[in-house]
Amino acid sequence: MRLLAEVTGRSQSFFLKQLIEKGIDAMEDTWLPREVIAQVRSGNLPAQQHGTTLDLFDNSICDR
Repeated sequence: MRLLAEVTGRSQSFFLKQLIEKGIDAMEDTWLPREVIAQVRSGNLPAQQHGTTLDLFDNSICDR
């Protein structure tokens, strides 16, 4: 990211933000059913699934 920032004049934070945003889109496309993707992108988010956790570092949900 340092090289990208130096060559383009943009900040490393800009590229980190791009990486996160585009990576999330790729994960949604890979893992979510098309119907859910359409709901998310139209702003009609589905209700939170029962039994999910908000803890990003809880590995128990990753194993499902």
